[in-house]
Amino acid sequence: AKDYSGKEKIIEQLSEAMLENRTCRIKYHSFSDDRVKGFKIDPLHFFEHEGGLYLFVRATSFGEIRTLAVERIQEIIITSASFEYPPDFDPEDRLESAFDITEGDPIRVKIWFPADQARYIKERTWSKTQRIKEGKNGSIILSMETSGWGDVKRWVLSYGAEAKVIEPKELREEIVVELASAQEQ
Repeated sequence: AKDYSGKEKIIEQLSEAMLENRTCRIKYHSFSDDRVKGFKIDPLHFFEHEGGLYLFVRATSFGEIRTLAVERIQEIIITSASFEYPPDFDPEDRLESAFDITEGDPIRVKIWFPADQARYIKERTWSKTQRIKEGKNGSIILSMETSGWGDVKRWVLSYGAEAKVIEPKELREEIVVELASAQEQ
C-alpha cells in the first residue's frame, strides 16, 4: 500500500472540491517526464487500485479526463470557478473498460495459455467482453476487448513462456523485442 501520511489536507481539499464542483489549481509530479507541472483540474471521482488512491479529473487545459495518483499531488488551491460534472462520464464504466489502470484506445487481444495456467485465467474476469475457447490438452485462448496496451503487454510478459499473444500481431512483435532486450541485459 502507498503511504498517504502528509497528504490528509490534500485529500480533504479534493473531497471538498468534488462535493462543491469546484475547479482546482494543482502542482503534480508527472512520472512520465519526471517534472512537476502546474495545471487546472475538475476533480470527478476517487478510486482505489492495488493499495493506491487515484482520482479521475478533467484536465481543463486538455479538456479530457485523466487519471492522477493522489500521492503525486504536491499542492492544491480550490478556485472560485465551478464546473458541471460531465453528463457522459461514468467512472465505473471507465474502470471496467481498462485492463488495469491505464486507459487508452480499445484493443482486441487473443492470448493462448497452456493447461496449467488455464484454471487461473478462467477463475477471474479480465474484461467484461472476454471469451474463453477451450483448446487441446486443456489449453485455452482468452479473447477480449480492453484498453491499456502497456498494461496488457506487462501482464502477458509476467507469464513468460506460459502465454502467447495470437492477436494483435503488433503486440506480439513488441513482446518479442522486449524479451530480446531483457535477454541482452
